Amino acid sequence: MEDIIGKAVLAFFLAFFVDLWSTLVGGGGAVIIPFLLFLGLSPQQAIATNRFSSLANVVALFKFHRQGQVKWRLGLFLAAFAGIGGAFGSFLMVQLDTEIIEKGIGIILLLSVPMLFVGRKMGLEERQTKMTKIRHAGGSFLVLVLGAIGGFFSAMGIWFSYVYLFYYGLTFLQTAAMRKITGLAIIVVSLAIFLPYGLIQWPIALAMFVGGGLGSFISAHYSKRLGNGAIRYLFGAVVLLSALKILFF
Repeated sequence: MEDIIGKAVLAFFLAFFVDLWSTLVGGGGAVIIPFLLFLGLSPQQAIATNRFSSLANVVALFKFHRQGQVKWRLGLFLAAFAGIGGAFGSFLMVQLDTEIIEKGIGIILLLSVPMLFVGRKMGLEERQTKMTKIRHAGGSFLVLVLGAIGGFFSAMGIWFSYVYLFYYGLTFLQTAAMRKITGLAIIVVSLAIFLPYGLIQWPIALAMFVGGGLGSFISAHYSKRLGNGAIRYLFGAVVLLSALKILFF
């Protein structure tokens, strides 16, 4: 009993501090998942437990909505494709070998390195992009694929940022808000698949939900004061540290 309480307390504080920055730039799974594995959870349990705690993203989404950062029509449209992909990926996750999942997590994080090489003005101001039917189809396909990978690996926040920043020309603040919508779609369908398997470790998941919700609220509340410029540098730092962790630790 004392052991699980101690793990839950650690999970609460880690989720709080991770969500202080991952709410804005993504990449929280790169820290949370290895931590849960360290606590003794299997890769499937770690992903499922983290997925439940990520429901706290709704707190940040509410704050971003109040700030006018959310493009609901686009977000809900893409959320449908993210949810379909997430359901497929989550189903695969509970079927495959844990070693494959661990290697997959490392590969996904390593592939985030190219995110460092972006244009100087990217994400600082919204770019007007002409959304033709072909472009909408392309964006839907990208989100569908990322949703499937995210449902499987739970480490795709950075890549969803990539789509919103480059493909749709949004700012970093808008991207942070929109990522919450697609993320919640994946979370909901994934939990529907995970729950019957009993993968969620509830004391840890609930502690992370509370800690992450508090961190998300604070982060979203002060996001406009930070501005897109500061978030851009934070984003680059998270990508770099994630890559270094995979390469050397």
